[in-house]
Amino acid sequence: MKQSRFFTAAWVLSGIFAFVALAPAASLSAEWADVAKKLTGRCAKFENEIKDMTADMEMTTSTSDGVLTMGMKTYVKGEHFRGDIEMKEIPDAEGVPAGIVGMTMVVVGDGKQYWMISSMMGKQLVPEEEAEKYGTPWRCGEFIPDDAEIVGSETISGRDCHVVLVKDSTSDQAKLWLDKETLEPLKAETKPDDGKSTYMLFHDYRKVLAELRYPYKTEIYQEDKLVSTIVVKSVAMNKGLSDALFDPDKVEVKGPSMEDMMKKMQEQEKKTE
Repeated sequence: MKQSRFFTAAWVLSGIFAFVALAPAASLSAEWADVAKKLTGRCAKFENEIKDMTADMEMTTSTSDGVLTMGMKTYVKGEHFRGDIEMKEIPDAEGVPAGIVGMTMVVVGDGKQYWMISSMMGKQLVPEEEAEKYGTPWRCGEFIPDDAEIVGSETISGRDCHVVLVKDSTSDQAKLWLDKETLEPLKAETKPDDGKSTYMLFHDYRKVLAELRYPYKTEIYQEDKLVSTIVVKSVAMNKGLSDALFDPDKVEVKGPSMEDMMKKMQEQEKKTE
C-alpha cells in the first residue's frame, strides 16, 4: 500500500497545478472571486480542447535506507485513467528481496471504479476514498477552491506571487502561491498530515499545448526537508489513445508472484544465517 500512496500523491500533484497554468493574466485583481472567475472561464475553454493526455515522469524519494526511484506514466481519456509505475531503484534494506527492481504496478479505472494490478497481489479494487484521487487533470474547474482569500504577497523563485489562503474544507490545499502575471502556481502547501506540514515547489514551466504550460519539475518538502522530486520527461496531448489501454482485463504487469517473492525472501534468510 506504500507504493500506492506514493503513486497517488504524484498524480494528485499533477492535477493540483494544472488548473492555473494556462495563460498570462493582465492586471489581476487582489480579490479571489475575480481571480476564480477568470480561472473558471479559462478552464472551460481548456477542457473542450483536450481529448486525451499522456505524461511520462520519474519520482525519487528519500528514505532512511537510501533513495527510492520510480518511473511513472499516466494516461487519461475522458473519464478513463491509467497509471503505470515501475520500481527502478530500491535501497538495500533488510527484508527487501531481489526481484523488486523492474516490477510494475498499474492503476486503471473509468471514473467510478479503479483497479490496482500487480504480479504479487493480482487485481484489487481500489478503496473509494483513494479512488477519488485519480481525477482527470484537465477538468481544472474541480481544483479551483470555492472558498479562498488572497491574504498577501511573497516572492517565490524571484517571482512576485499572490498568497492564497484556501478555506474550502473539501480541498487538500491550505495555501497557494500564484504568480501575479501568469497565475502559475509556484508553491502549494497541503493541510497537515499526522501533524507534519508539507509543501511543493513547481519549476521549469513549459508549453505543452496552445496556451497550456506545465511544470516539468516538482519538489516535495516535509517540515522543510526535501523528501521527493518529480521530473516530467514528456507530456503529449490528443494522440488518440486506444480504449483498450483502459481495460483492466487487458493489463499486463511485470514482476514476481507472491509465491516467488516468499521463496526469494526465504533464500535470503538462509544466506544470512
